[in-house]
Amino acid sequence: MHSESNYAIPAIFERVSKRKFTEQPIAPEILEQLLLAATRAPSSGNMQPWEFIVIDQPEKKQEIVRSTYSGYFSKGKNYQYWIADAAIVIVACTNVKRTVARYGPAGKEWALIDTAAAVQNILLTATALGLSGCWVGGINEQAIKASLHIPDYVRIIGLVPIGYSEEDASPKSRLPLKWVTHHNAFNIPFYD
Repeated sequence: MHSESNYAIPAIFERVSKRKFTEQPIAPEILEQLLLAATRAPSSGNMQPWEFIVIDQPEKKQEIVRSTYSGYFSKGKNYQYWIADAAIVIVACTNVKRTVARYGPAGKEWALIDTAAAVQNILLTATALGLSGCWVGGINEQAIKASLHIPDYVRIIGLVPIGYSEEDASPKSRLPLKWVTHHNAFNIPFYD
């Protein structure tokens, strides 16, 4: 097996979800790189259903935080308070009307997948540029939609807090390829 540094895109192997941020702001040109990378994701019929709301006002970040669910990383608190420490929070949304216009009702699911690819591009680009982030899905979508005036035909697929981090985190373990790959049909091993 090759070492991970030999792969074509090191950021894929270096990316780690981080939840502790410094106070360093993100320069506008760096933010633009993140957003442009997002728009280079593949999408069904090239409908590009993504919409990104960039939150940088502290009070607006706190409002978003109050629409998150508690969980492991909330450390016993009611919300995911660490999100407000990120320089920016990108609210990743899917404008399902675009894809549905071309493909009908099935396009709703495809549009969500397309936006997920865009979020991955944001996270990988952030890693390549020395930033850190995390994909947060534990949200009260309706509360955030009301707060940000998001129309009914737009879905939120998650929050993406991004910033500079000094957190020491290692990539989590991954299942071996032989457990998740199949050859020409399901349950026929590709790797022995």
